[in-house]
Amino acid sequence: MGVPTLLLNAFIIILCILCYQVFWLDREGKTLKNDLLISILASIAIVLCMTFPFHYQSGYIYDLRLIPIIIALLYGGLRSFVIITIIYISYRFYLGGNGLIPSLIVYSMTVSITILFKYLKPYFKKGKMLFCALIIFMCTCAYATFALVNQLNINGSISPTFIHFIINYIVTITLTGLISIYLIEGMIEKYIMKEKIQREEKFYAISELAAAFAHEIRNPLTAVYGFMQLFQRNEIPEINKDEYIQVMLSELERTQLIIDDYLSLAKTQDVLQDKLDINLIVNQIINIISPLATLHNIEVKSSINNSLFIHANSNKIKQCLINIIKNGIEAMTQGGTLQINLRNLENNIIIEIIDSGIGMTAEEIKRIALPFYSLKEKGTGLGTMIAYGIIKELNGEIQIKSKKGKGTCFSIILPSI
Repeated sequence: MGVPTLLLNAFIIILCILCYQVFWLDREGKTLKNDLLISILASIAIVLCMTFPFHYQSGYIYDLRLIPIIIALLYGGLRSFVIITIIYISYRFYLGGNGLIPSLIVYSMTVSITILFKYLKPYFKKGKMLFCALIIFMCTCAYATFALVNQLNINGSISPTFIHFIINYIVTITLTGLISIYLIEGMIEKYIMKEKIQREEKFYAISELAAAFAHEIRNPLTAVYGFMQLFQRNEIPEINKDEYIQVMLSELERTQLIIDDYLSLAKTQDVLQDKLDINLIVNQIINIISPLATLHNIEVKSSINNSLFIHANSNKIKQCLINIIKNGIEAMTQGGTLQINLRNLENNIIIEIIDSGIGMTAEEIKRIALPFYSLKEKGTGLGTMIAYGIIKELNGEIQIKSKKGKGTCFSIILPSI
């Protein structure tokens, strides 16, 4: 008797808890607590539980309002306490009945015990769920005692049916409280774990990037340092000095290249974007890389449609395409053909850069955008990573198809305008 109504109350409470997770905790950049949202959801649960109660005796309403009250007190702040107190007392006065005074007494008990527990919480950390269930059990028993005394005064006896209902009421509210606290604690643990993983990933990425950068810088600097020592000791034959100086300059240029790539990667300021004809951009890039292609005995072919427009920064998109095309040229150590295709597919523009070079394995493709990972002997790997970052800023993506020894196809997909 009354169990379906109590289960409806339980559903309302759990639904409010899940709403908090969906609309707050699962959003990026949110803090663990939001007192106002906790207060609003707890108030909604309190009002709905009191709106759909079970009436057994005149003036007494039986519902699960104690659970959202305790949750708001435990997980909210002073604001939550003030808001739910005002709403609860106002709505209970509005409902009226003989159970008004017992309700206010039980509410005072609930608030006092819960606040005391909140301050003693560090001492009860391991048994938090059980302790919360004990609070709910004690307060419910107190309210049930008032109801039993009231029926005894009215009827002169207590019916077995009412005792059976009271037992169901106490069991249902205690179990619902346990489930509610379990869900909330699980949400908090998941949130804290997510924050911890994100911090560890950031620290790992920074440490990996710093270690790789230091390693890449150390190599050319070590060579320069070694030659400088030989010059200082006059241990280099006169005939080899020009050659060694050229090697030193080459290593310093390599160092400068690594630093420039790193600074491009770290640059976060906003840049102006314009409406660009990607057809013209690709033609300009082909003219720029033609000398490099000729030097490597590579023929550049293109298949370009009519004008296609994107919203981007001209310098950045050029930097992205040059990095990828340059990689394709340098991958063809024995010469060959580099094919550049430009086509429109639905609302996207697809730029295909196809080489017949050394190709990549599936594992190499997975690592291609990692900092300082390069298939070239003197590559930094930052060029490709920068290209990926630029395309991501434009809400595009890069797809790679490759076969070892056969070549690679980079497909750059950008939204058209």
